[in-house]
Amino acid sequence: MSRNEESKPGKAAGGLRAVEAFWQAKLPEAFRHLYAQFAHPFLAPCEFFSLEAIAAGAGRSFGMIPQYLPFGRAVAEGGLYGFYVTPETALDFWPVLYWDEDEMYLRPVASDFEAFLRHCALVGRYETEEQWEEDPREREDEEERRAIGRLLRLPDDVLFGPLPRNNTELYERLVCSDPQDAVSLCHLGCIRRARSDSERALDFFHRASEAAPWFGDPCYLVADIYRERRHYERAVEWWWAVTQRLLSFCTRTWEWDLGDEHPEADIYEVAADGLAQYADLADAEKKSLPLWRVVVQDDPYDPGVREGLGDALLAQNDFSGAEREYLNALSLCCSERGRQPERLYDALIALYERLGRMRDAALSRHDRLLPHPTL
Repeated sequence: MSRNEESKPGKAAGGLRAVEAFWQAKLPEAFRHLYAQFAHPFLAPCEFFSLEAIAAGAGRSFGMIPQYLPFGRAVAEGGLYGFYVTPETALDFWPVLYWDEDEMYLRPVASDFEAFLRHCALVGRYETEEQWEEDPREREDEEERRAIGRLLRLPDDVLFGPLPRNNTELYERLVCSDPQDAVSLCHLGCIRRARSDSERALDFFHRASEAAPWFGDPCYLVADIYRERRHYERAVEWWWAVTQRLLSFCTRTWEWDLGDEHPEADIYEVAADGLAQYADLADAEKKSLPLWRVVVQDDPYDPGVREGLGDALLAQNDFSGAEREYLNALSLCCSERGRQPERLYDALIALYERLGRMRDAALSRHDRLLPHPTL
């Protein structure tokens, strides 16, 4: 944690207005307060971008979903932190997500920005515990850290309380600080599952699903409990729930401790394979849906198939389904040089304008002009 350069009130106010103009959204008060105190905030493991950089599109990339608003880089992790702002979340608190630039998926970190600051303070201490113990300046820095804690309204226990002794205690502390921390809830559920307490594991997974209903992993983890119990009809329902999430909101099975015999693959892929294997247990209505045909009978990782599904759903006035499929297709082909990525951006912009979602349309226009990523 570092105080860095203090912010000048006039410059901070102008920078905050510029960010709000670029994002076309009113910033959370805790975010405004942070930059009112520090021009270049750093709270391990997050190195925040300057306001000027954010307003210029720092962190944005071609193919990124327009609802993701990056504000900082994860130190030594090769990823970004940012807000997830949709018509639903914009009415309440903005969740904070981590974007894995290598694996190209998003996962939740905190339910709002205040919870994210607490997350950083605790995780930063936990990850640098040995370094702190060996640093002779630690006592000298305590007063500065206490002052920063007061400025950022951080509780003393995350700054000076006993450190977690292991990952389990860390997840428990994070959930105590942020009861809507979906990833920590999932980890706690996996720990209970490894101890053969599947009922308690299900409770954690259900809580995670409710905390972040757009995140595919909790649904998959619930399905896998039912698969293990041979309750395949229940498993099919939850695998189906996974496939209704964005591809970018589903991580990899190796993110969770599911045992050596569990397949290592994309969570979305394993869910789709489960639906194909137990298709006879799905009801006729579900199997008649276009998404079922794409996931079970076609190739769900073919961007052309996804785009065609988006067009079909748009023709049926299923706007949320069309948006999902256009975004899925874009994430699958964003590194290609053909016409499809630009065509998908055009489709998304037209859809957002039709729905009056001008912020999403504006960010889509911005991203459309960025360089294509290289594999």
